[in-house]
Amino acid sequence: MSGMNNQELRIALQLENLVSKRFNKETLEAKLSEIFGVEAKVEDISKDDDELSDFNYLTAFDNKDKGIYGYADIYFLPMRRTGFDGATFYVTEVSYEFE
Repeated sequence: MSGMNNQELRIALQLENLVSKRFNKETLEAKLSEIFGVEAKVEDISKDDDELSDFNYLTAFDNKDKGIYGYADIYFLPMRRTGFDGATFYVTEVSYEFE
């Protein structure tokens, strides 16, 4: 995490904090919007590539006011049944890149 500015470090730590938490697509997008400070959408790219071994959401962020731009991959395991809170997957790992 060296070489990151304060905003990038804050985002990286908050993305890492998603690991081991349960979400559905809507609650994940709301959490990412809170982290990035702009509306965030995720795309399930695991449906597009049979070669991927993990389920994977991809999101991009561009907050011009804070001068941050990048991408994040959120790897997850689908749940067998929807949780009491509406969660449908469990986040197993995140990766991110700032540009």
